[in-house]
Amino acid sequence: MSTQDYTKHVLSNGLTVLLVPMQGVKSATVLAFVHTGSRYEPVQWGGISHFLEHMVFKGTAMYPTAKDLAEAVDSVGAEFNAFTGKEYTGYYVKSSSAHIPLALDVVSDMLLTPRLLDEDLQREKGVIIEEMNMYQDTPSRHIGDVFEQLMFAGSDLGRDIIGTKKTVMGIERDHFVSYIKEWYGLGNVVLTIAGDVVALSRPGLLQDIEEMFAKKSDTSDRENGGAREHGDVLSHKSVLRVDYKKTEQAHFVMAVPGLKRGHKDRFVLGVLSVLFGGNMSSRLFTEVREKRGLCYYVRSDVDAYHDVGTFGASAGVDPSRVDEAIKVVLEELHALTSTFGAKMITDDEIRRAKDYVIGKTILDFEDSESVANYYGNKQLLEGKVTTQAEALEKIAAVTPEDVRRVASSLITNDAKLYFAMIGPFKDEGRFEKILK
Repeated sequence: MSTQDYTKHVLSNGLTVLLVPMQGVKSATVLAFVHTGSRYEPVQWGGISHFLEHMVFKGTAMYPTAKDLAEAVDSVGAEFNAFTGKEYTGYYVKSSSAHIPLALDVVSDMLLTPRLLDEDLQREKGVIIEEMNMYQDTPSRHIGDVFEQLMFAGSDLGRDIIGTKKTVMGIERDHFVSYIKEWYGLGNVVLTIAGDVVALSRPGLLQDIEEMFAKKSDTSDRENGGAREHGDVLSHKSVLRVDYKKTEQAHFVMAVPGLKRGHKDRFVLGVLSVLFGGNMSSRLFTEVREKRGLCYYVRSDVDAYHDVGTFGASAGVDPSRVDEAIKVVLEELHALTSTFGAKMITDDEIRRAKDYVIGKTILDFEDSESVANYYGNKQLLEGKVTTQAEALEKIAAVTPEDVRRVASSLITNDAKLYFAMIGPFKDEGRFEKILK
């Protein structure tokens, strides 16, 4: 379903509101993005952003228990959830557009009046420890954390979103209160409502939002977000890490520094990433899986933060053929810079990759949750929104010369290649030789 132009409003309480009407849908997603995440936490409170995300589901002023909160949402067939990143935290309710008032009530209560009861807090520590254990027992999920610990070692980006067992066990209620007061001021929040065009054009909607977000609690005296300082985050220590684990599959990530969020070439990199390993007709999928049968999954990876980005690949491969798999992925990465021969990026590859990105973008904009996430994320982290129409225009404008230029600028002889692996190996030296 196509979106119309969005509208942006800054309310008297400092809350930024985006309304994104969508033609032909009867649903709506109410999503609150808070501009804080794991990289802004005090080291001793590592994981508090994610922990708080858990705690707001345990009860609020209007919905005192987790059951009360769940029943309110379930009673109208809605969905609600939350998520934490390194630079943001999000809370949302997706429902029939007739229930936007309830969605607003639930989201505002979670943000503004969480009960934060000590018995819930102590119980949830065990839940989060088990979540950590689950991730660590799932190498395909955990390898991304291991890689960022390596690439951003010693910096705020190198810390896991979930924290450590020690930091989580040490977090108490007064820490939550202090953290909320520092980061959860309404000037540090973007509220996005995407969905039914009729519901979003209702007179009085903005007034209702302002009233919903006027709720008071013992954390009401809030600032608008602490200072954000981003120093040099790339590791100047090791570029190789191998974690021994007896597994049936070896999981690895290799990447070079990429583009930071909002970079002018981000759409070009998106196209490059697709032809490299973004779908089942990509170079990596064809060479690593289809031709050689070395893996189940292999893909390109692009990440972007305020001050740095990454570009590379990840795969889960047969341990007995891991050397071959690493060599092939590395060869395909460097082949992106070829200026002649069979491995040179062709105009046809670029055309197909662009068509894929355009198609995926259109599909993503069929769903109110995806639309709310896209618009809210852009406004929160970049201070402006690139609309769907603008994004499609920028993708269509990518040229073969752009793609080859960006590939050559990122994959150079001087670029540091970071490599992390989880698998049944104890000798890092064998992989150091392959990667040289």
